Amino acid sequence: MDVLEAIITRRSIRQFLRQPVKPELLEQVLEAARWAPSAGNRQRWRFVVVQDRSLVQLVKRLSPGISSVPPCIIAVCSDPPGGKGRFDEYLSIVDCAMATQNMLLAAHALGLGACVVRSFSSAGIRELLGLPDGVEPELLVTLGYPRETPEAPPRRPLSEVVFKDRYGARQQSDGKTIS
Repeated sequence: MDVLEAIITRRSIRQFLRQPVKPELLEQVLEAARWAPSAGNRQRWRFVVVQDRSLVQLVKRLSPGISSVPPCIIAVCSDPPGGKGRFDEYLSIVDCAMATQNMLLAAHALGLGACVVRSFSSAGIRELLGLPDGVEPELLVTLGYPRETPEAPPRRPLSEVVFKDRYGARQQSDGKTIS
């Protein structure tokens, strides 16, 4: 599967088979995350892989955004360097988002399903996973073999989301710009 096909055909999977994720596939998903771009190549992300069924269930209790019990949850955490200010914290979150997108695409290409979750108790996840001070859980990625095949959600046409040179300016099919 090429990258454009993976981007277009990937879906958020919320229902999983109980089958554990093969270790070699999990490693490939994590490797894809590791190769994501990061501001200044600081690689501020940290990944906590949760596969113990009882711990997965505890994470689910703290995460209303998780609708079923997946075989694996990856906590994507930011580890910003201390004392750099809010901008550096923001870049840490952006880095985590880019690593997460790589995970989603790799999982899909490998025949796995995944879903990003932001609805969770940060304090609860931090305590449950033993995160040190300064390391923040930003996203959870549920991961496993899909038990569903959702339809593609509608997307706005490019003409509604792309502008030429200035916000609100659209390009006509003949190449002329209209406001």
